[in-house]
Amino acid sequence: MRRPALPIAAALGNTVEWFDFAVYGYFAHAIGAAFFPTDRPSLQMVSAFGVFAVGYLMRPVGGLLLGPIGDQWGRRVLLLISVLVMGCCSLAIALLPTTAQIGPSAAVLLVLLRMLQGLSVGAEYSGAISWSVETAPGHRRAFFSSITASGATVGFIAGSAAAALVSLAFSAEAIEAGAWRLPFAFGALLSFVVLLLRRSLEDSRPGDAASGWRAQFQLLFQQWPAMVRLVASVALGTAIFYLAAVYYVDVMVAAHPEQAALLNGLTSLIQVFSLLLSLLGGYLADRWAPLPLLRCSLAVLMLALVPGFLLLGSGSIAGFVWGQALLLLPTFFYSGITPYLHASFFPGGARCGAFSFSYSLSVALFGGSAPLLVGWMVNAVHWSSGPLLYLVLLAALAWWAWSRQPPYLDPRPS
Repeated sequence: MRRPALPIAAALGNTVEWFDFAVYGYFAHAIGAAFFPTDRPSLQMVSAFGVFAVGYLMRPVGGLLLGPIGDQWGRRVLLLISVLVMGCCSLAIALLPTTAQIGPSAAVLLVLLRMLQGLSVGAEYSGAISWSVETAPGHRRAFFSSITASGATVGFIAGSAAAALVSLAFSAEAIEAGAWRLPFAFGALLSFVVLLLRRSLEDSRPGDAASGWRAQFQLLFQQWPAMVRLVASVALGTAIFYLAAVYYVDVMVAAHPEQAALLNGLTSLIQVFSLLLSLLGGYLADRWAPLPLLRCSLAVLMLALVPGFLLLGSGSIAGFVWGQALLLLPTFFYSGITPYLHASFFPGGARCGAFSFSYSLSVALFGGSAPLLVGWMVNAVHWSSGPLLYLVLLAALAWWAWSRQPPYLDPRPS
């Protein structure tokens, strides 16, 4: 059976994953009220973002457990498992009773479902990127991998658009009463559509089922120097994204509830332009030397950090929009080049496992936890400059990560 000309089935898996996580972030206030009732709204939000972070903290575990499946049993098996579990968890969250209905066990079930989601998607992105890079024509590898990675952006755009539609269609009281569940139900439906599409995928690299788990893990951990570099390379972009497109959106919605639809809509618009820049980055990386292009884009992003962050936290809607644009546009161009190079950090026999674990670890430490960390800095210890200093430190680590060429810059099946 012929595989698709473009890695749409792989990209849509990322769309499902990030749609669900975006929706959770946008409705953190309503979810906090439903499962963590308290007379202090700020504590509700912190609790909800804490569960948001738990899902990410499970990702490295999922990458470690599920990633080697892609190396041992084939990329296709891994991609089927991840999207199936994700869809089941989304459906369960959409139907989950609140604390007012069944007591504290509701919050426990929510945490468990988020943990299972985090486990299931721990190898989704890296497995999809590995498949795309290994199946793409030689002169289209960076572009095809950027298409697959763009599924995540499409998911966030769709999540933001869903939040805007729900905000337009329902009052704040109706959203807290249960309208926030609708996007989760839609995400579950989409995941099962993706599952059907992925059944027709051809494996990009035969698995090595005879090698055994012990040999597979030994090969994986031999890649630790490259895994450290990949963690450092991912940290900056993922932290910027979760602060600019999740945390500060929720902060602005809480400060301007009457403008919730406008804020979510503007965030979606900026992400559309960012998506185009991401695809442009992948396209240009196939035509120019990818590593120098990436370093130039990283330098531009570092220059945008201070003005972008100051505008983002200004409190005004205009400042928020310009700050988002200054931070997200160069971040996405940079992130359009990195997927191909990330796959080039590892040999084919350990690619899914090492890529999954290190990428998921970085997203967990510096992405999913970013809203919780910055919320603590700003609200608990009143350290207003802390978030900016944190991003500057991550920028320095990213520059170090790309100081040398990835060891497998032509990651064909091997």
